[in-house]
Amino acid sequence: MLFLPIFQLLLSFFTSPLTPTSAAAAKPNIVVILANDLGYDDLGSYGAKDLRTPNMDALVKNGMRFTNFYANSSVCSPTRAALLSGKYPDLVGVPGVIRTHADDSWGYLNPKAVLLPQILKNAGYQTALVGKWPLGLTAPNLPNQKGFDYFHGFTGDMMDDYNTHLRWNNNYMRRNDQEINPTGHATDLSNRTKLI
Repeated sequence: MLFLPIFQLLLSFFTSPLTPTSAAAAKPNIVVILANDLGYDDLGSYGAKDLRTPNMDALVKNGMRFTNFYANSSVCSPTRAALLSGKYPDLVGVPGVIRTHADDSWGYLNPKAVLLPQILKNAGYQTALVGKWPLGLTAPNLPNQKGFDYFHGFTGDMMDDYNTHLRWNNNYMRRNDQEINPTGHATDLSNRTKLI
């Protein structure tokens, strides 16, 4: 399984059955892509005339296309909290963006919140997150502690520079629970991640 290069990929998780038994083989692979600031018609497959998005268009052509969908927020943390918990973001403690400085942070993911990767793991899936995780900077709200077997990405709300990967001079780039300092543009790093 190779992660396809995808334009502006900021969050994705890939799941696959743990064992090749007949019951596991019947389970589908699941890929969820959440891109920050992507408008409805910012993909060629949704009508964009000024952008070329062949990889995303191929996924739309061969996957499921949503034409009527509601986002619970216009910003990263609550949107992800809602998508991963299946609840309104306020109900899991994330009414706004979780940030570095407490006086400018708008929430704290309730440690008791059950997220989709935890449910999928209980169903025999392996889970991975590549990209952005703005749902917690410390334990117990880090990706590996919330059900992801593998994490490669950024735990902060945004980067000050996509080449230095810093936010307020903090390095939030991680591979699982280890701080990393890769070189290159953040989007390119996500696109090159292999999940095998």
